Amino acid sequence: MELSHCRCSRVVYVGNIPFHAAESELRPILSLRVATDPATGKRKGYAFVEYADDETARSACRNLDGHFLRGRNLRVGLAGRQGQGRRGNRGDDDPVGIEDAVHAASLVAGRPVDSVTRYLAARSPWELRQMVATLEGLDPDSASLLKEHLPGLDTLVEQAKHLLHMDGNKHS
Repeated sequence: MELSHCRCSRVVYVGNIPFHAAESELRPILSLRVATDPATGKRKGYAFVEYADDETARSACRNLDGHFLRGRNLRVGLAGRQGQGRRGNRGDDDPVGIEDAVHAASLVAGRPVDSVTRYLAARSPWELRQMVATLEGLDPDSASLLKEHLPGLDTLVEQAKHLLHMDGNKHS
């Protein structure tokens, strides 16, 4: 996945979704990723919806935030934008935070594990850069051995790269 093509302003976070709501009730345009617990398969009550363009995403935020769906009021906003002001002032040693880590998880091709998302959320951009550089710098035999014993390693690295891209930091 090409990191420079992140469509963060087209991706909308939808929270407080009723657990029994059908995906068709959310009317996604390009894609919908409903968060589920990997162990149980149960929905977590939030999703990321990708729209065709920025204006449609902003319109969805205006029109759907507070919308009553099956007994609950939806919380809708541009994904990764809630901490925008904080992110701009964050130091290189401050944790990236759970909002950005969840957003990065929504961009990963595989199925990120919640414990990994929480772990990455507590890491600083500096720690993430070090982690990615170390894992990508391994010789092929060591990398193969690690991937054999840690099946989600590729997903973790991809998620960390998304976090670094969202933070505006350059990485190798």
